Amino acid sequence: MITSASQIEKLERHALWAGATPTHEPAAPEPDRNPSPLSLILGARRQLQLLSAAPVGDEVSTPLLQVAATVQRACRANADVALASILMHREGSYAIRHSVNAAIACQIAGVAMSFSAADLSTVVAGALTMNFGMLDLQQRLQEVGELNDEQRRDVTGHCERGVDWLRQRGVGDERWLEIVRDHHERPDGSGYPAKKSGDAIHPLTQLVSLADIYCARVSSRACRSAMLPNVALRRLFLNEGAAVNEHHAALFIKTVGIYPPGTGVRLHNGSIAVVTRRGATDRNPRVSSITTQDGLRIGAPIRRHGDPTAHAVTEVVDLDELGMNVSMEALWGSDAAL
Repeated sequence: MITSASQIEKLERHALWAGATPTHEPAAPEPDRNPSPLSLILGARRQLQLLSAAPVGDEVSTPLLQVAATVQRACRANADVALASILMHREGSYAIRHSVNAAIACQIAGVAMSFSAADLSTVVAGALTMNFGMLDLQQRLQEVGELNDEQRRDVTGHCERGVDWLRQRGVGDERWLEIVRDHHERPDGSGYPAKKSGDAIHPLTQLVSLADIYCARVSSRACRSAMLPNVALRRLFLNEGAAVNEHHAALFIKTVGIYPPGTGVRLHNGSIAVVTRRGATDRNPRVSSITTQDGLRIGAPIRRHGDPTAHAVTEVVDLDELGMNVSMEALWGSDAAL
């Protein structure tokens, strides 16, 4: 059964014609195809993983900016697929994946906040490298519940270690380094390492802080389950658990949407669906059903087009708990092909 546009494209490229006369002419080279937005994101994860192991003295500024440009390209090509990858593509190292996820959120929210091209590049690079001072520790701590005193000291020291790591490898952009150093500072002065507050924290840094908090909350770890995205965003709005800039938080939530792409939802008719596109209004996202209204799994997702009654969202559901995993390619076609 053909379930996506990308499968049709593959058939067109590799079709077998029964009864065709064989020829011995060399096949024409296949034209270069642009990688999908999802492929770009996964490629950025791989490249960031390699660069994170660079020895002292290597020049990493330019290749890191190239990774940032790859993330930006994916977001420009299909922001909904990029946002959905945060919720739906959870393979690989948590530490690296989290950094790329935060960079995606920064790029999309930064565009909505009218940041300049230069600021967007800087904020994405800052998000990608914010935890370079603790990548190994961050990965290990996924297995830990409450931190002991030594672990807490290691965590609070990672911002300045990250700045040192980048300086030792050729990064000299002071705004980039400031983001890495200050991304755990909080507007009320409760953050670290310098207890900065208010306007002393640059807006680019405050955006990275928001993205860091949101992406951490919607990711599962050994010590806790992922928070549903609407709950994570509501907690940001209500300033629960981490002091944030309220104006920036409101813009961030409006941009990401209260039902971000990749969110599992139950519709008014009883079927389970996945949000595939942010709607014209926060409460009117585009969805694709993956079950019938009786809960029976559908072979291929059915796109819904905003029926205000039967296909209205009634609640957010955890697709993992329901055992209803679905491939991104089935939902977004060639933009999520690998």
